[in-house]
Amino acid sequence: MASLIKPITFVNQKGLKLFGMLHTPPQPPRDVGIIILSPGIKSRVAPHRLYLKMAKRFCEMGFCVLRFDPEGIGDSEGEIEEVMAADFYATVQVGRYVDDTLSAMDWMEKEYGTERFILAGLCGGAITALHAGARDMRVEQVIGLGMPVSLNGSKVDPYRYISGGQLEEIRKGYLEKLTRGSAWLRFFSLQSDYRLIMKSLSFFLKDSAKKLLGRNNEPGQAQGSNNNLNPLFPEIFHKVASTRRVQLVFSGADRLHWEFEEKYMQNFKPEFHEFRKNIDIHIIKNANHILSFTEWQDEMLGKVASVMESVKGRIL
Repeated sequence: MASLIKPITFVNQKGLKLFGMLHTPPQPPRDVGIIILSPGIKSRVAPHRLYLKMAKRFCEMGFCVLRFDPEGIGDSEGEIEEVMAADFYATVQVGRYVDDTLSAMDWMEKEYGTERFILAGLCGGAITALHAGARDMRVEQVIGLGMPVSLNGSKVDPYRYISGGQLEEIRKGYLEKLTRGSAWLRFFSLQSDYRLIMKSLSFFLKDSAKKLLGRNNEPGQAQGSNNNLNPLFPEIFHKVASTRRVQLVFSGADRLHWEFEEKYMQNFKPEFHEFRKNIDIHIIKNANHILSFTEWQDEMLGKVASVMESVKGRIL
């Protein structure tokens, strides 16, 4: 028997009606449910219908799965007042949709008796899941795909806070273009990003000099400037990971992977290792942020499912 998919609505704490889709397995729902959270300005479907595939896989594992549009997104009521997308994302990164998530949990508990939850999401959905887990102990596990650790905003200079790993990849990309006539045409016709070129070369020279002189980064300092690290991230990450499971999946070609390594990991190694037993990290080589290709999606789903199976006895 196939799983049942039906549209649902519930009201958030502001009295606004939110729309979602509930995936129910053939067997009666267990007391643990999964909620897949909006990646940001994208709806409950997500890029390349990723959330539909996640819901199908989780439902096959016996979980009741809800994916919904938060306030102002997709079919749900509400408005987004921010003009710049970066400013909107900045509000998501500090917990814009936590209350909507808790309302979704309340609805599932009332309608289906769901007492514990696994929260999952891509990018903005990942950080929302972490915020919600820090607020509510009903969250049993967090699955974050491309977890952002820095703050966006129209007033944030992306060149200033770019990570060392991303600069190295950019430099390699420029080197590959040296034999292309079109690249030189762009360069001499003033169409290239000269600031980015100079910054990537400058980082390479400084990093090479440090290695030549045997000077590593000072303890607790990342290679790139880390001033735009989300000040809330370490607190909520440690709070959740101290008692519950956190699974992080990063794409190898995504800047968010380097930002996690440089802006968080290099500054909070003791705290990270204190909770390491509760943290799973997997890198999908060469994948982009939204996992565009089927093989990347399959690798993510396989890894997430295997971790969930390994802790199933504790969760279910």
